[in-house]
Amino acid sequence: MKRKASTWIVFLGALALMVLFARDGKQAGQAVELIVRGDDMGMTHSANEAFELAFNRGILTAGGLIVPSPWFEDAARRCRENRLWSVGVHLCVNAEWRDYRWRPVLPFNLVPSLVDRDGYFFPTARAFLDNNPSIEELEKELRAQVDRALSCGLRLDYLDTHMDSLETREEYRAVVRKIAREYGLPISGQCGEDREFFDIYAVEPGQKERVLIEKLQTARPGLYLLVVHPGLDTPEEKAIVDLNPDGLKDVYKYRSAEVKAITSPRVKKVIAKRNIKLLSYRDLREQGRIKID
Repeated sequence: MKRKASTWIVFLGALALMVLFARDGKQAGQAVELIVRGDDMGMTHSANEAFELAFNRGILTAGGLIVPSPWFEDAARRCRENRLWSVGVHLCVNAEWRDYRWRPVLPFNLVPSLVDRDGYFFPTARAFLDNNPSIEELEKELRAQVDRALSCGLRLDYLDTHMDSLETREEYRAVVRKIAREYGLPISGQCGEDREFFDIYAVEPGQKERVLIEKLQTARPGLYLLVVHPGLDTPEEKAIVDLNPDGLKDVYKYRSAEVKAITSPRVKKVIAKRNIKLLSYRDLREQGRIKID
């Protein structure tokens, strides 16, 4: 009887271990995974400072460069000095700030349908569309932006788009997909990520950290994308005024609050406690989870 009882004890112990391992394996395959993408690197000097802070001391995992913007060279240098940063090109056909504009990478006379009479990008998607942009010119300019980033010695991991002008029509989206395919780059937001759950763009500055913590605490297993716009509370960024009719007022407050949220010890504590996996597009590619059509 004792031998029979011992046999049952061994059997039940082994069964318990099998259940435990199966449960742990199942949980490991159901982790909360989060890509934290920053947009508008290169827009201002303050933005570049904010990106460096967010990459090195926060949870930022990806950063998109506006290649035509005035502070792109400074941003590119920082990226070369920090090769572990996962960066992409934030494809741009708008310059939306009052008294602070930029032109295409190509000479503006070569892409006249993309610019106003002074050779600057249009400030709004409506103005861009009203000028009937040429698909051929659009493709040339977007390709020039990627080429410019590559010529600066940057390792690119993805593409995404600035504002919503390039999302308004299928023919524009097709151009972006074509360029992504030719350069072998994924498009952020099209890699199976849930972008809606972690949207804190319009959350009031004083509430961003709290709302982000709540989302981190309640997120179910899956791959998520959090898009932020790093900036600082500086005179340079206080001067920035969005010309879009629905643009945020006092943009610097929102951008500096996002930096505070993604560098917050409280935020990082929740991520550690829940074992949330922070990923970049480089990570997804190295894990074989991205396929370029």
